[in-house]
Amino acid sequence: MVSETAQDHLQQVVHIARGFYARKDRAHDLEHALRVREWGIKLAMAEGADVTVVELAALLHDIGRSGAVEKTHAESSAGLAVNILRKAGYSEEIIIKVKKAIIAHSREAGYEPETLEAKILYDADKLDFVGAIGLGRLFTLGGVKGWPLIGENSCESFYQEKIRGYHEHLFTKSALTLFKPLFHYMEEFWQELHTETI
Repeated sequence: MVSETAQDHLQQVVHIARGFYARKDRAHDLEHALRVREWGIKLAMAEGADVTVVELAALLHDIGRSGAVEKTHAESSAGLAVNILRKAGYSEEIIIKVKKAIIAHSREAGYEPETLEAKILYDADKLDFVGAIGLGRLFTLGGVKGWPLIGENSCESFYQEKIRGYHEHLFTKSALTLFKPLFHYMEEFWQELHTETI
């Protein structure tokens, strides 16, 4: 049972995060963060991780995506998260764990997820890029980037080069089990697309 104080703190974080995500592209908005939170909670409960840490890290993992002052969006998001969580009254122990998870949720910074909570955030973030929602996000991102549907530097090439290899890097058995049917859906979509292409 979550205490009223813990719920108040969490709602404060969601409110602050909403302001940051309002300036992001629609593929990395608050809706994405909320879905990653739901995936994260599911994985944390299955794997025995700290749900609070996973939930907070999921909510804040992409807040530094635009206007990043650090060299990567993960590092920028982690720095912003520390300030937000301190103001919201979270303990330093939780803040450090959240920071470690956020900084390692993307491989661009060269950090590897080491804690169970960091591994779960990494997996939860990837689960939101497969299945029907994953395709929707991919096409939304493609619209922002000006990518064509297929061909060089396209939605399909991004799928082939990045998303298609996600399952090789998932850390938890729970995530891999959830990933497989969603990935199969995407594979069938691209096959169907090529069948229809004139």
